Amino acid sequence: MTINYAEILVVDDMPDHIAYSGTILRAEGYRVFAATSGKAALKFLEKRIPDLIMLDIQMDDIDGLTLCRMLKEDRRIKDVPVIFLTAETSPEIIQQGFSLGSCDYVKKPFIKEEYLSRVRTHLQISRQQKELADANNELNLFCSAVSHDLKAPFNIINMLIEMLASELGDNQSDDVKNILEMITSKATQTKTMIERLFDFSKMCNITPRMTMVNIQEIIETTFKDLHDLCPERNVILKCETLPEIKGDPVLIQIIIKNLLQNAIKYSAKKKEAVITVTGHVTQNNRIIKIKDNGDGFDMAYANKLFQVFQRLHSEEEFEGSGVGLALVSRIMKRHNGEVKAYGEVGKGAEFSLVFIN
Repeated sequence: MTINYAEILVVDDMPDHIAYSGTILRAEGYRVFAATSGKAALKFLEKRIPDLIMLDIQMDDIDGLTLCRMLKEDRRIKDVPVIFLTAETSPEIIQQGFSLGSCDYVKKPFIKEEYLSRVRTHLQISRQQKELADANNELNLFCSAVSHDLKAPFNIINMLIEMLASELGDNQSDDVKNILEMITSKATQTKTMIERLFDFSKMCNITPRMTMVNIQEIIETTFKDLHDLCPERNVILKCETLPEIKGDPVLIQIIIKNLLQNAIKYSAKKKEAVITVTGHVTQNNRIIKIKDNGDGFDMAYANKLFQVFQRLHSEEEFEGSGVGLALVSRIMKRHNGEVKAYGEVGKGAEFSLVFIN
C-alpha cells in the first residue's frame, strides 16, 4: 500500500473525464471508483464509503449540487469531503456549492498539478479531522472514567469522616471539630471540581440543537429557582423585554444559571443586590447583557475569567469551582457566538452574550 493510498469516487457523466481523472489519481497510488450518474453514485455509496468524492456539477439525472445536498444530509457520508469538478465560472454557482457542503472545486479543463494538489490537501484535512475526532472520543471516555473513579474515594472519605465523628461522639474538642469540618469541606470541594471539569470537557464535542429560544423565560425562571435557595437575601431582577435568540435551550439554560449564580454570589455584600438584564438586536447579532452591582473585578485580569480553575476572588470570600465561566465561554463558542465581560472593582460586573442572527 502506498503512502498516498485512499479511496476516491469520481462522479461524472462524461466517460472521457472519468478516464482522465482515474489515470492521474491511480498514478499517485489512489484507488479510484467511478459513477457516470448521480443515481449510480448513490447506489455505490449504499455499499461503500470512499475517503473523497470528486463530483461533476452538470449531470443529466441528478445534478451535482442536488447530489451534494443529499450526501451531506446522510449521516454516513456527511463528513466525506466533496470537491466539485465544473466548467462553471459563475460565482453564484460556486458559492451555492460551498453552502451545500463542498470543500473545494476544480475548474474544467483542469490542470494535473492543481487537481492533485486539491486532492492531497483535502484528504490530509479529512484524515486530521478524523484523528482529532478519535482523540476527542478517547478523551471523553478517559474523563468519564476518571470522573467516576475519583468521585468514589471522596464519597468514602465523607463516610469515614461521619463514622469518626460518630465514634468520637460529644467528646470532640474544638480543634477536632474544625479539622473534621475542613476535611469534609475540601473533599466536597474537590469532588465538585472533578464533576465540573467533566462537564467542561463534554462541551468539546457537543453539537447544539439549534432552535429559537425564549431566553427571557429562561432567565426569569432560573432567577426564581436560585433566589428560592437564599430567600433571606434582598435580590432584585430587572429584566426588560428581550429578543428571542437562536440556540440550544438546554445549553442556554446552563449559561444563564452560571451567570445568574455569579451575579447573586458576588453581590452578597450588598444590602440590595440588583441584577439588570437587557437585550438588543443588531444587523448580525442578538446581544443579551447581564449586569450586577456586586464586587466586580479588575479589568487587568479579565483574560483569566474564562480559563478553567482561574479565580479573581479568594475562596474565603466567595465559594466556587472556577469552572462556571469557562463553561459559559465554551458553550458560546459551540453556538458560534462569544461572551464578553466588563467589570470595575466595587461597582459590579457585566457579561454580554453575543448570538448570531
